[in-house]
Amino acid sequence: MEEEKKGEIEKLNDTLYSRTRYRDPLDKRAPVKKFESPDVSEKWQTPELDEMLKHERVVSEVHPLIKKVFVFAILFFIATVVVAGFVFIGGATFVSSRNVDISVLGPTSVSTGEVFELGVSISNTNNADLEFADLSIQYPQGSRNPENTNESLTYTKDTLGVIKAGGETVSNVRLVLLGLAGETKEIKFSVEYKVKGSNATFFKDKIFEITIGDTPILLTVESPHTVISGDSFTTDVSITLKSREVLKNVVLKAEYPYGYSVLDATPRAIADDNIWVLGDLSPEDKKVVTIRGRLAGEDNEERTFRFYVGVSDGGSTNHSLKIAIISLLNTIMIDRPFIGLEVLFNGENASTYIAPPARTIATTIRFENNLSDKLLNPRLEVSLSGVALDKLSVMPGNSGFYDPQTSKVVWNLTNNLGNPELAPGEDGQVTLRFSSLPALSLPVVSSDIRLNFSVTGIPIGTVGQKVVTVSDTRTIKISSQVNFSSKVLYSLGSFANSGPLPPKVGEETTYTTVFSIGNTRGNLADAKVVAHLGQNVSWLGASSFTSEDITYDQVSNTITWNIGTLQSDTGFSSSPRELSFQVALTPSLGQIGTVPNLVTGIIFTGRDTVTGETVMVDNSSLTTRLISDPAFIQGDDIVVK
Repeated sequence: MEEEKKGEIEKLNDTLYSRTRYRDPLDKRAPVKKFESPDVSEKWQTPELDEMLKHERVVSEVHPLIKKVFVFAILFFIATVVVAGFVFIGGATFVSSRNVDISVLGPTSVSTGEVFELGVSISNTNNADLEFADLSIQYPQGSRNPENTNESLTYTKDTLGVIKAGGETVSNVRLVLLGLAGETKEIKFSVEYKVKGSNATFFKDKIFEITIGDTPILLTVESPHTVISGDSFTTDVSITLKSREVLKNVVLKAEYPYGYSVLDATPRAIADDNIWVLGDLSPEDKKVVTIRGRLAGEDNEERTFRFYVGVSDGGSTNHSLKIAIISLLNTIMIDRPFIGLEVLFNGENASTYIAPPARTIATTIRFENNLSDKLLNPRLEVSLSGVALDKLSVMPGNSGFYDPQTSKVVWNLTNNLGNPELAPGEDGQVTLRFSSLPALSLPVVSSDIRLNFSVTGIPIGTVGQKVVTVSDTRTIKISSQVNFSSKVLYSLGSFANSGPLPPKVGEETTYTTVFSIGNTRGNLADAKVVAHLGQNVSWLGASSFTSEDITYDQVSNTITWNIGTLQSDTGFSSSPRELSFQVALTPSLGQIGTVPNLVTGIIFTGRDTVTGETVMVDNSSLTTRLISDPAFIQGDDIVVK
């Protein structure tokens, strides 16, 4: 039974793994029957299928315009290929900037100030002419015209005309370069041209570099290597021209370190005590500038001075250094003085102090023993000189003694205990007050006040009681005194005024404005007055009887009176400078009940040619309140309807 229940696979398994039941398998394979192909009808298409295939694809008709476009595209492509081949073979005109070349022949290094020449060649390897060709040159800073080195070169443009196909044109360029040694300059050459049958403009550029070689100027500086803080010393600056060409408009500029102040210089600087105009230098010419100054600082400090020599901008009234040719550094070490000395004028530490006439100058003098030994019998002495000094105004403090005959003040210094000695590091101070004479009593020239300070003492450790001395010098410059007045008139003056008084809305009233300026002493350069017209005020013009230079700017509503040089003593020994001009007021409704401004922001400025300071005086605004007009009646200044 169990044998019957087993499947064929299980039976086969038992047979394979049984030791007793195994036997060779019987060959029960049967031959494969011959394949018989089914009957297929040779005519598989049916009328329904034929009908379906007829409607499966419908060939659309091509539009005639599409055909024309297609044909045109093919023809255009063929024509393009033909033209391109013709051009490359050489049968047509073809212009390219690559076939335009600029070559520059010249030195790669030149000396400052020497004339040199560049050869510029423009070649055209195109098979067409270049028409209306121009050569433009952009020059670097420091380029000068060799025929007139005062003239700067910035840009030039020369006409070349037609450059034939396969031809070239040559130009020569001469110039002078100024600059520091080792500096590289770039000169840009540009060719601008057109071709026949085209309005387009084409360009080709070329940059040529050239290096500044040796400088033609020999610059030397002589000064002490070490100075005592606060002591004056001299610096000599020598400039020698080694070039074969004349160098024009030579300028020396000095840059001073912190703590340095200029006392005087020979020749005198033209600006800020640090710019000197040396003029034109011929070959082997030598100029020497001597500067005397004072350097203040701590012990063993080093301070560096820098000096530049170059040229100013040719043809300019501004003589400042524009192009440097050579520079030099000079370093000085500071030693601490035996006795420290500091002077303050009205709290300001200045080697040159500027003060108005008759103004009291409160002077504080501080001293200190910088020695490692005690200083015995210290003594401070101040000598005052100058015709501008008011000798009766000198008032020393701290028990100082003043001798009006010699204009000298002396202090016998003591310490806090009242003993005539100063311990190492011990300090103190004394005071002094003085002033100049009134403006009307001052002389026109040489009106400075000079103060010479001297501190002496005997160090306790010195042999033979050797006296040490520290000195200092300061200058007080008295500034100009300007008297500037302004007024408005109606019934008087250079003009016949008209219009209602008081002024009425919508109606014009004219007024005369008068400026008057006087100067007690010292010439004032670049003097001018600037003022502005008020709201609803218009400019009518200046007096025809004056030769003064006056301008009016309508955009900014500004009046400028260019005085130029205001001479010393103007308005005292000579007539004051005066200007009259006329304005018109047409009030608006918003100005009813007010006193309108006619002229506002009235400011005078001028530069004192002696002190170098700028003098400025302002005046109050001028209104319709005519306080200077004798015909003025109270109420005539208020706008009415």
